Formats: sequence, C-alpha cells, structure tokens
Amino acid sequence: MAKVVKDLIEFEWPSKPIPEFSSPISAFKEFNIQDTLEIPEAKPDIEQLVSVKSKLVLHSTKVIKTPKAQSLERQTLTGWKLIIEAELKHVIRYVADEPSQKVHGVHFNIPFSTFIVLPPDFDENSCLSIESYIEDIYACQISKRGIFTNTTLLMVWPG
Repeated sequence: MAKVVKDLIEFEWPSKPIPEFSSPISAFKEFNIQDTLEIPEAKPDIEQLVSVKSKLVLHSTKVIKTPKAQSLERQTLTGWKLIIEAELKHVIRYVADEPSQKVHGVHFNIPFSTFIVLPPDFDENSCLSIESYIEDIYACQISKRGIFTNTTLLMVWPG
C-alpha cells in the first residue's frame, strides 16, 4: 500500500513496485484521469478533506485492427490497438462543515476507456496480460460540495 500525505490529506492506493524496464517495453500508456466529484445531497458539506483511498479495476481488454498510418504529429498507428475498459474507485473521507465536525465517507466510481497502440509485429495469439499502476493521486476541495481529483496511471503491455 502506498501512502502519501499532501496538504494534510492522506492518499492511499494499492502499490506494487513498478519494474525498472531495463529493456524496451513493447507498448505502454501513461495518462491522467481527472474528474470533478460532487458530494451526494444526503451528505453534509465539506469543511476539510481527510483522506482519499483509490483502487484501479480493469474490466476488459480487446484487440482491434486499425489502419497503418502516421499523423502530422508523428503518432504512428501500427495496425493494432489494445482497448482497455476500467474503473477508478475512490473512497473520500472528509470532516463535515457542521458543529459536530463528524467524519463522513463517500464512494465514487469513475469508469473510463483508453487504448495502447501495439507493435506492428503483434501476434493475435499472444497473451494479453496488462500491468497497471497508480503512480500518483491528487485531490483538492473546490467548493463546499465539490472535489477535484487527478490520478496518474501507467498501463504496460510487456509483450
């Protein structure tokens, strides 16, 4: 479990060591999932965020054929792309903005889909094992009922 405290907020997520990748990686993608979350009406307003506990759940993967091309920005389509459907699960604890100052918890699920461009020599019969990592989490209170989150993810297809 990785634990980090930033601005009095404790961030926690399942952590496995990210390998050193001494040889070139077949395919990977590093990206951010940003979201603005709203506290449900049944819960009181926020005075102070206490903690954010996050987990990444992969739901499905599938390989699709794509055109082979190169964009003006030099992005290359190799003919193969791995589509990944997943979900970020956050449990956010906060101090209520009321005289009792009780600590409340709220769950958020953020579904998303992304892709990894596979190498041109990808074999359709090869294993599709994906390694995924939460590299960092950031959250801040943006209003009495709003929270901004940004989670940095790394997904690797080791080949």
